Amino acid sequence: MNIKLKLLKIITKILFLIIFFFITSLFFSGQKIIVVLILSLIFFAVKIGYQKIVIINLLIFIILLKISIYPFQNKIDSINPSKISIYEKHFLYGLRNVNFTIKSYNGDLSSLDKKFKIKYRKNSNPKKIKITSDELGFRNKIKPDEADYIFVGDSFLHLGNITQEKTLNYILNNKYNLKTYNAGLGATDISHYFETIKFFKDIKNFNNKKYVMFIFQGNDFLDYNVNIKNNYHKYIENSLLHSYYKIKVFFNFYHTIKLFTHSIKKNNDNFKKVFEYQVANQSVLFKFDYIYEKENEIKSLNKLFIKYKNYLPDIIVFIPTKYEVYCKFIKNNTCAKTKHFSLIHNNKNLNGVKIIDANFFFKEQANLTLQKSNDLLYEIDDTHLNEFGVNILSKIISQNLSN
Repeated sequence: MNIKLKLLKIITKILFLIIFFFITSLFFSGQKIIVVLILSLIFFAVKIGYQKIVIINLLIFIILLKISIYPFQNKIDSINPSKISIYEKHFLYGLRNVNFTIKSYNGDLSSLDKKFKIKYRKNSNPKKIKITSDELGFRNKIKPDEADYIFVGDSFLHLGNITQEKTLNYILNNKYNLKTYNAGLGATDISHYFETIKFFKDIKNFNNKKYVMFIFQGNDFLDYNVNIKNNYHKYIENSLLHSYYKIKVFFNFYHTIKLFTHSIKKNNDNFKKVFEYQVANQSVLFKFDYIYEKENEIKSLNKLFIKYKNYLPDIIVFIPTKYEVYCKFIKNNTCAKTKHFSLIHNNKNLNGVKIIDANFFFKEQANLTLQKSNDLLYEIDDTHLNEFGVNILSKIISQNLSN
């Protein structure tokens, strides 16, 4: 009898531990899961009677909290559970089979600074962006097995600032009759691009496809510590993980808390995240760490190219930053010579990979467009291309894919 009671007690404690872990994890990002584990281990050591009281109170708390913040979440697209396309920055899979429209009042740059958020806010005419995803969580109409080309990249390919029918893959498919599949996702890095190729080649057996990797001059050139145990590709279709994160998105406590804490923070004038410059007599925002004022040491991506030598893309498209394109148009500005493209173009491990430099085409088109209509290729208060810029990119891509 004592053995049965002890066994029942252990099973009950384990059940309480799982519930506690689950509820606590709703308030943390995937990156901070170690904190949840530590809290759970401490909880496990508590007497079962106290555990029961804690669990009951936690269940009541999250239900009441969800009810109280739901109207607030419903008013803001970035934390509205029904209008989220990526689970979270530290769990980089897209929500599957979503279909919604969001209103965009600010770009990603103006959102970083309170004074710019007010100045650039589109109060009367917000941008309407339709977001649709497929069964893998990517923004496509066609299925990957129907495509000839599979694109991998981050937000410059995912294009969360562009409505569905005007994204790069839709233009290439409809206007240029090229069968392309967009496997890009915001907030990812180059290791994720390679892991995505690995998913399509090893798990989906799409070895007859052409893979096109979009490398952004900005955040893609980071100091990567190559993780030999990266198994991202194995879990893209993992239904258990998707179910867990769908529940997490339903409550969306983490993003709501993050938004609230960010809104009450005071701007630190000693550290500017965004700079405002005049380009052809109009104010334009630029991200501070994409402004290259001198020849800084650029980190090589060579370790990644070596690690994923069996999963190299057929084509690499180099996408310049907004500052790189418009640097010479800024008054009294000195443009530093950058080495980002050369690190890819001159890399011996990429022999056989076609390298496309969009930098030259963008600078040429930027000059022509400013002279003709004073328009930009990038969003004024955002790091990403606008609709016109995406069309220019589609011309570049179509010419190279056709050849």
